[in-house]
Amino acid sequence: MDLNTLLGVAVTLAMLYILATITTGKDETNYQARPQTEEDRIHYEIRRKREEIEARIAEEEHKMKVSILMKLKMNHLKTICAAESLDCPKTRRKDELANYLAERLDLEEVKNWAWRYKTASKDEIKAFREVEKALWKEFEKFKADKVKELEVIESESMSENLEDYDTENDEPSEIPEVKESFSEPDVLDLLEDFQPETVRDEEDLEKQLYQFLRARLGSNVKRQYPVGDQKIDIAIGDSVGIEIKIAESRSKLQRLVGQVLDYVEYFDEVIAVILDVGANVDIDSYIKKLRQLGAEVVVLEGDIKRKGRSREIIIKDARRKIIIR
Repeated sequence: MDLNTLLGVAVTLAMLYILATITTGKDETNYQARPQTEEDRIHYEIRRKREEIEARIAEEEHKMKVSILMKLKMNHLKTICAAESLDCPKTRRKDELANYLAERLDLEEVKNWAWRYKTASKDEIKAFREVEKALWKEFEKFKADKVKELEVIESESMSENLEDYDTENDEPSEIPEVKESFSEPDVLDLLEDFQPETVRDEEDLEKQLYQFLRARLGSNVKRQYPVGDQKIDIAIGDSVGIEIKIAESRSKLQRLVGQVLDYVEYFDEVIAVILDVGANVDIDSYIKKLRQLGAEVVVLEGDIKRKGRSREIIIKDARRKIIIR
């Protein structure tokens, strides 16, 4: 047998060995991935269900972002591409461009762009939140059924082990956090449903917001709550403070920034509610300052109509609100 033949045989044997090793490794991996006990099977099914729910939520969020972006004009979408430094596809179809942007922008970015172009996104976001809530409820029911199944199959000790499931497996904390968010309404989510009527001044707006929150959160909501030597417009327990301003002048917005600077020391969350009446006050720069201080910002849009010595502020509904997180 010559040298070339020997080398050929050696190469063939080496390749067969490598192939056998890879195949064995795959078999071992698949074997390890398969549940070995009833408890493993139930944990596995719960994880798979959570992954399925997360994928469905991501799909619904993408659809919602596309729906919002489709409300914008084609030149708006192209401007967004340039501003976000994205290499957008050259297409004349708005749906293709909206899908491209929805894949690359998160929800907050889409909401902010919609606000800049005076486009309402509230209905789409509200519908998505309802779907998201329903999907997590579906998961919770599935998980509860699996827990009951395990209790029937396993002993009491194994059942106690399952109670520690959330601290013994990957990414466990997500589920209880979602659950808690539904039992305790988020104030910003509530503000998305706040629809104020015509007001004369900040006190009128404060009264309406107070009554709105009081009806949903009860006696935990207080007006003119003492904070040091000041009083914040609305407080929800000791954790959330809300300050209201009509953006008629820069001095008012400067005062709002100063107040928020004090309030963030007292509350876990501070929300600035600004009524934009179209005055030339560079409102965007103040929103940026407030966010840098750690505050959330809610902007309402309105027009001032004067009647003799009195005035009314008509708050617009169609393009009235953006929550800037």
